[in-house]
Amino acid sequence: IIISALQTKNKGMWRMNSQLTTELQENYQLVFHDVNLLEQAFTHSSYVNEHRNLHLSYNERLEFLGDEVLELLVSKYLYDKFPTIPEGKLTKLRAAIVREDSLSKFAKECKFDQYILLGKGEENSGGRNRPALLCDLFEAFLGALYLDQDLNAVNDFLKAIIFPKVE
Repeated sequence: IIISALQTKNKGMWRMNSQLTTELQENYQLVFHDVNLLEQAFTHSSYVNEHRNLHLSYNERLEFLGDEVLELLVSKYLYDKFPTIPEGKLTKLRAAIVREDSLSKFAKECKFDQYILLGKGEENSGGRNRPALLCDLFEAFLGALYLDQDLNAVNDFLKAIIFPKVE
């Protein structure tokens, strides 16, 4: 059913989602129940602007949500992991983890840069490698995962991707 719906939307997007969903399952044991959320997380506004006939949603609202989920879970992790560190130092630690260049590196490690749908102009100007865009993508993915599953699923993903690097 999911594949059929995506095929009618856009065959290229179906292939992207098929490869992405396979990688998410193999690398992180993640299976999205609502593939539309995953599609939205990987859709940049430049792509939507160039493909208005597809009636797609871009990832900025998911990015907003994912940013807050990330802040909460990283804060909780640091709070539990470092019980003797005062609040000011915890804040600095969190800022180092959730900053743009860190999150863009995590997005590349997850190969998310390979799957984002960009408009031609954004693609040609190097958007696929732009740290701000990759950071936003990573946060949008977290927002989509949160909506699709729950906070525990996002926390498990962060345990695999981010938390080992804090050690």
